[in-house]
Amino acid sequence: MSPVSRGRKPAKRPKHQRSHRTRPPLDVTRVERWPKLLHGPIELSDCVVQGQVDQDLVVLAATLTAGKRSVGVEVVVNDRQVDVIELHPDPEDALAVLRGGFEVTEAPLTPEEFRSQVETALIVKADGDAWIREKVPKLLELGTDPRPDLPERAAQLRRWLGLPAYEPLPRMPSADPLPLVLPRPTPVTGLWLAVALTEPDDAIWRRLEVRSDVTLAGLHRILAAAFDLDERRHHRFETAYGGFSVDAQSCEGDRLDDEVTLGQVVTSPGHRLVYEVEGWRHWIRVEKLVDPPRTARCLGGERAAPPPECEDPSGYETLLEALRDPDDEENEELIEEFGGHGFDPEWFDREVVNRRLARLS
Repeated sequence: MSPVSRGRKPAKRPKHQRSHRTRPPLDVTRVERWPKLLHGPIELSDCVVQGQVDQDLVVLAATLTAGKRSVGVEVVVNDRQVDVIELHPDPEDALAVLRGGFEVTEAPLTPEEFRSQVETALIVKADGDAWIREKVPKLLELGTDPRPDLPERAAQLRRWLGLPAYEPLPRMPSADPLPLVLPRPTPVTGLWLAVALTEPDDAIWRRLEVRSDVTLAGLHRILAAAFDLDERRHHRFETAYGGFSVDAQSCEGDRLDDEVTLGQVVTSPGHRLVYEVEGWRHWIRVEKLVDPPRTARCLGGERAAPPPECEDPSGYETLLEALRDPDDEENEELIEEFGGHGFDPEWFDREVVNRRLARLS
């Protein structure tokens, strides 16, 4: 008689002889399956914002956990609006979307910041779609939507994050787009910078040697001395990490230029940034790394900077044209208007520039 027939339980097999049923891999490819993935209160963790240098794109990534199950969520934000929403069975896959082979900056977010940024981007996307449906309905007929299930994904993500449903009301975004996090300052080095006005065609340029620990506000003073500019004129820097200016309120998203060093926004030869002074734009390129100098100095250059009276390239071109025939009565008035008396476009004196730079220190 078997043990079972006597009312006894069969003896357990040793652990090494037992069969283990493997759980099937989590399938998150179809959005209709998403509501069945997580049940109960959702815990939000490992929230980060990622950005790729020189690209106008941000990824918000986090881990969603309910009970013993966790998934990674990846929200791609392009031009302030949600472009892609993806789930990953392995949460680490969502947190590493941009890390493979790209120069990426990353900053942690609190769950509240993550929800706020996601909600803002979802609203911008939904508002844009609603405007197109109302104002340009034929635009929807021109092609198929590459992500037709994005509204369903957005609705489910709202439910998981505890966000209110979308309401098509006129509104202002409730959160500004997060700028890329700045890297920590590196050991101080010297930088050779090539700086040139983007216009006119005959390049006006300077080669400067500066320290990497100079703030962008300090770099503005160096550039003002190198190009004989009024330091009080409004200026702004465009970098791979966003804009920096003396007044962060003057341009949406800007940060203060005295709170960041040059070595945080450019680190290697070839890196660039743009320097704007009212109507003039200068491009700046790192040429090489050298030992840190004691003070900033000019190594070379060509041509005189435009007179202060020339507030933009068109005014400077008018002055150059007038200087070709200075005896003409109309040209005399233009030369007076644009500060051209005694001005030589080809003049450059490195020692004069260095004396100005020495006064800064």
